[in-house]
Amino acid sequence: MLFRRMKYFSAVVECGSFTAAAKRCGVSQSAISQQIAALESSMGVTLIERSGRGFRLTTAGDYFYKNGKQVLRSAEELCTRTAEL
Repeated sequence: MLFRRMKYFSAVVECGSFTAAAKRCGVSQSAISQQIAALESSMGVTLIERSGRGFRLTTAGDYFYKNGKQVLRSAEELCTRTAEL
């Protein structure tokens, strides 16, 4: 579940919108919003400050995005290499 939420969070940041991220991930916009909110709740920190139709990353959100991308890449590489064996 955590990896999926991390992927959704990264998609929101990279796409610049919840709607575009939802389309990229093949889920509804409300599902993306709910998963980001659940991620924030489980961590006890705000990652994204929402304002109207836009958003901005908090300091914690920026840190989580940059470091989370490395974690996701490592996890994907682990799965790929394992499948190759």
